[in-house]
Amino acid sequence: MAVRTGWLPAGGMAALGHEQMPAGERFRDVAAHLVLPVTALVLGILPVLVRYVRATVADALGAPFVRAARAHGIPEVRVLLRHALPAAANPLISLFGLSLAGLLSTSLLVEVVMSWPGLGPLMLEAILARDFYLVLGPVLASTLLLVGGNLLADALLLAADPRIRREER
Repeated sequence: MAVRTGWLPAGGMAALGHEQMPAGERFRDVAAHLVLPVTALVLGILPVLVRYVRATVADALGAPFVRAARAHGIPEVRVLLRHALPAAANPLISLFGLSLAGLLSTSLLVEVVMSWPGLGPLMLEAILARDFYLVLGPVLASTLLLVGGNLLADALLLAADPRIRREER
């Protein structure tokens, strides 16, 4: 569609003559080149997130404490915002930790398809050249993002949910 309409650049990170452009136009050029890759990444993860949010919120809305809040006459909007969404946040925070490594893996594919210079084309060339050590780099980066994302998710869960905190006595 980008090739037919010409509204957005179909590939690459910048247009020809990017270095000679003024700073504002360079920024707009890179932003225009980012639209399609970012859209592909977002549309890839969005259905999973929407389904997960829907399932966790539906589960939280059926919980006894939400029924008790409704029985006390609390307005539905407040029940949703103050009771159901915070209870549904725990699984979403955990999913956030896992999605960081998945985002790197997906971005490698999007970089190859969109001709974006990055780890994706480099890793593809390394695989075709059988360069084991160069392939090991992105795999290690993905592993570190997975571990770091889970550590960050655990820290966010500790801050968001008072039930997880444990006081030493």
